[in-house]
Amino acid sequence: MSRKFSAILLFLFILGQGTNSFASHIFGGELLYTRISGDTYRVYLTLYADCGAAEALFQSLYDATPTVTVTDGINPMVLTLNIIERGTDVSPVCKAEIGNTKCTPGGTLPGVRRFIYDDTITLPYPDTKWTFLFKGGMGSFGSAGRSGSITNVLNPLPGSSTLMQLEAYLDNTTEYNSSPVYSSIPTPFSCVKVPQEYNQGAIDADGDSLVFSMVPAIDANSAGMPISYLPPFSAELPLATDAGTFKFNAINGQISFVPSIIQDALVVCKVSEYRKGVLIGTSERELTFVVLDDCKGIPPTPSLNAVSGGAITGPNVITVCAGTEDLSFGIKLANPDRDITTIETSTLPGSSTLDIINDNTTDPYASFHWVTGNIPIGIYTFYITIKNDHCPIANRQTVAYTINITQKPELSYNLIAPTQCLHKAFVQYNLKYGYTPRTLTIMSGNDSYKTYTDSTGTIIDSLPQGPYTMITSANGVCKVSAAIVIPDSGDLPLSPVIKDYCINGPTGPIEILPIGTGAIITWYDPAGAPIYYPPIPDTKAPGSEYYYFTEQYHQCLSAKIPVTTTVHQPPVTELLAASKPETICLGDTIMLQATGGVTYTWTPRDLILSDPAGHPYIRVTTPVAIQVKAIDSFGCSDSVTYNYKDIQYCCQFSYPNAFTPNRDGVNDGFKIVSYGNLTQYNLVIFNRWGQEVFETTDPRQYWDGTFNGIPCDMGNYYYYFKANCLAGNKEESKGDVLLIR
Repeated sequence: MSRKFSAILLFLFILGQGTNSFASHIFGGELLYTRISGDTYRVYLTLYADCGAAEALFQSLYDATPTVTVTDGINPMVLTLNIIERGTDVSPVCKAEIGNTKCTPGGTLPGVRRFIYDDTITLPYPDTKWTFLFKGGMGSFGSAGRSGSITNVLNPLPGSSTLMQLEAYLDNTTEYNSSPVYSSIPTPFSCVKVPQEYNQGAIDADGDSLVFSMVPAIDANSAGMPISYLPPFSAELPLATDAGTFKFNAINGQISFVPSIIQDALVVCKVSEYRKGVLIGTSERELTFVVLDDCKGIPPTPSLNAVSGGAITGPNVITVCAGTEDLSFGIKLANPDRDITTIETSTLPGSSTLDIINDNTTDPYASFHWVTGNIPIGIYTFYITIKNDHCPIANRQTVAYTINITQKPELSYNLIAPTQCLHKAFVQYNLKYGYTPRTLTIMSGNDSYKTYTDSTGTIIDSLPQGPYTMITSANGVCKVSAAIVIPDSGDLPLSPVIKDYCINGPTGPIEILPIGTGAIITWYDPAGAPIYYPPIPDTKAPGSEYYYFTEQYHQCLSAKIPVTTTVHQPPVTELLAASKPETICLGDTIMLQATGGVTYTWTPRDLILSDPAGHPYIRVTTPVAIQVKAIDSFGCSDSVTYNYKDIQYCCQFSYPNAFTPNRDGVNDGFKIVSYGNLTQYNLVIFNRWGQEVFETTDPRQYWDGTFNGIPCDMGNYYYYFKANCLAGNKEESKGDVLLIR
């Protein structure tokens, strides 16, 4: 089997063997404490040594006397620990290869030996912040330097390594506590591209709630500062893995991954203990994940199946609703290499059982069962360890299974805004307990009206009047239901009513359009006394009157709604002066404009024309009477008639004799000025050589003194003019005009 390292790392590793007494020999470690009695505690330091380290450094561990400082932050006490386990070989290799690790002379496989040191201390008084601190000191035998083969951290100097620092915490002011113990070693071996499961197997004798986290390793050489990780690694992502495969579960500490390259990855896990919601202690473990290649094997892969009484709500997390009588599930192994495999279990909760079927075969199976009807709400974790003797790397996987017994959901609702008998009500649904995401379904009879997915505990939406059933669940378990009735209620949202009438106009009972069929309208006089008929306004004189009404629709009643009736004078309509010219020539166009209204109707309609903007006008060729009807904003109207009868036969012409096209706005052009409406107009201008310089048939167009856009010379120019008037007259003239510059 080959073990591949880069040339640079190998060089640093070899260089480190001979230059630093603390370099290149510690693969992992843990600092724990166990209460003996009262405030007397036994402190344990466990170190896992890299058998590939220099022999002299490795041998120093047998005689080392590590020091641990115990302090409340003010008064430090120093413990000198003594060895109680001397280099047990815990290399995770098969039996056939146990003599072929680097823990044995001539061995080639990576190897790990375990050393345990301890001492006893009596804490002098209760305190909330007792700290146990190991800063790598090993007495006269050097220091605990991390293995030089670790690949995901930056060593401070060539040939050196970082110095291990571990810390534990204790609050002994209210209750006693002991650290968890761990059922798996912190130096798991795994293989490139092979899925791996690892768990520390934390067992807490006090039954505390454990919370797991990944934290930076500390370099004791650098005043307690975190080590520097080689990019892209970090404390939270310390391994090179296939994209998206690294998973860490803070509930039970499970680590899942598929390693992508050969590596020795430093991982630091912190375990925090909570009792009655209060942090009571912490401890740390340093681990080195050793990833090899050419393992020639795939370890068994466990999976959950046949879950009954609960639901899978996370990786190996089964959630159960409090009061559920029975929980059962199976743990099935996929074992492609068909190795003989065993399953061991630890920390089974309460009265639960885990039956191992076909153990020590190629197809072991675990069957879990727990009568959970009276089990308190809480999080319960147990571990299974899957072992086989695959060669050369024996598989040892510890997998955590967490059972979350959660409080049964509670479901209620608040009516935020009623229907007012007109629209849907606004409803707030309140969901508590259970677990998220929850599904909330609103049932109308046997039909589903609407379904929501909830993660916050509050949903606001609208709902029509009627009876419903609310049902909430998550993954089909922890299912509860509750009735909900949305009544028609609230005040009808009616607005004040204004009725406008015209003097002497038609009248009748005031009409209010009902909101819906069956609505009941009740009238009141101005004093608020009921009247039994709709009031009839009097339109003989201008003025206002006031009434009230209420409307009952289903269960909803409006407030007293005011009704104002107003009788208006008619508008005064007049034609504007521009629409009444003093003199009218035959064929004149007259724009029609009036005042007094917001809309106007002009008659007779067959004589009324409109310009492109929609403005009305007439063309007068014979005497005609035009009437305009003006309607104001209240619907009242007035009309006026105007007779266009003094029509003159206009046909006159004026011939200017000079012009000055200097663009000063005065006499800048030349044309024949006409008075009257024409049926023909033609003006031609020539220069003194008889060349035509301008022609037009438009009586509004001037000659500006140019020819083809070029100013003409000053002097006399000659014109020819011919026109016919609408009145029948004809005009023909010749002459000259002086252009002055």
